[in-house]
Amino acid sequence: MSETSKPDEVSGNDTAEERYPSRFVRPQVLRNLKSWQRDEERTSTWLELFFDLCFVVAVAALASGLHHDPDAGGMLRFLGLFVPVWWSWMIFTWYATSFDNDDVPYRLTLLAAMLSILGLAASVGRVGVDPAATVSFVLAYAFMRLLVAGLFLRAGRYVPAAFGRFVFFYAAGNVLGATIWLSSLLVPAPLRYAVWALGLCVELLGPILAVMTLDDPRITFHPRHIAERYGLFTLIVLGESVLAVASGTSGTHWAPPAVLTAVVGFVAAACIWWQYFDHVGSSGIELGPRPAFYWGYGHFAVYAGIAAFGVGIQLAVEAAAPQAALALSTGAPASVGYELGARTILAGGVALFLLGIAFVDRVNEGTTNDRVLLARLGAVAILVGITALGSVFSPLAFTAAVSLVLLALTTFESLDEVPREEQSTG
Repeated sequence: MSETSKPDEVSGNDTAEERYPSRFVRPQVLRNLKSWQRDEERTSTWLELFFDLCFVVAVAALASGLHHDPDAGGMLRFLGLFVPVWWSWMIFTWYATSFDNDDVPYRLTLLAAMLSILGLAASVGRVGVDPAATVSFVLAYAFMRLLVAGLFLRAGRYVPAAFGRFVFFYAAGNVLGATIWLSSLLVPAPLRYAVWALGLCVELLGPILAVMTLDDPRITFHPRHIAERYGLFTLIVLGESVLAVASGTSGTHWAPPAVLTAVVGFVAAACIWWQYFDHVGSSGIELGPRPAFYWGYGHFAVYAGIAAFGVGIQLAVEAAAPQAALALSTGAPASVGYELGARTILAGGVALFLLGIAFVDRVNEGTTNDRVLLARLGAVAILVGITALGSVFSPLAFTAAVSLVLLALTTFESLDEVPREEQSTG
């Protein structure tokens, strides 16, 4: 092979960092063929962790909006706006696992994307209410799409010809998506939101078309790196739930029912952590393109469910304190229930999480344990039931019921199924 041949740059003999020790400018070459062939580790970089911190702000902004509007409209708004936030994290994460060369242009691009995420987070709470906030939201999101497209176009200069269409579809999907989002500013609400949905569909389709052009898509990503990145984002969203427990308790003057509600809420959060990291493996990523997409896209339900659960815990803690004060001042029973919207957010968030991990776990290789699947679906059915009948519960009792369902399910799964890490090493 000649010295000027492009494939030599991605043959696995050298990484961009080894060939070009200067950090200022390096080729955006595929970095994972070497890692895949030699079974080398690919861990998250400090820049990726810094990047994740910006999404803490975005998820918190979405959670705050749901906290202020805990009704059907607020829930639909939360789920709808969660999609572009989640997808923004997704597209940069998958790009980084393929082409991250840590040079100055790449760092500056990612820092610009982080600034855009902060702009998106600052405006997401007023989308649809304040025209200026809506415009800011659209511009921030479209700018991130163009940044991603620029990264892929830059990478297209260095990849072999066989990867040309792969890069093209990614870049084209993001450019077309950005164009659709910008054009939505010319469309009045509520039709504008349909245009946003169209733009998201185009962006979600781009990676599917790109991967279909490759004989072996596995060389474009590092499976353990992707699993680690998804796990870190799970911790980010779960961290919002823990923060909700603390912030909800701080404003209740330490009323005993509120404190107890926070405690059982933390038990539920611990169960969610236990279930995800013990029983949601990453082997589905390596099975092929279709399972990998199912695995990756299925995490939307996991993330959105955990975020909603955190808001539900905060609402329950806040509702428990006024009821305790009412009981002390009037002698009324403290077992009066709280609103259906708050109950739905708490139990519905857990149910969405369970459906998400059931789907993702089903995608993974060797997932044949129907007892676990039925147990998760049964837990979802119980949560629906107690939500419908929850008017007879106090916030503390309702939160305790949700936590008991999660605790029982976690105990059953831990006794019934070997954790994924032990399966892969056994």
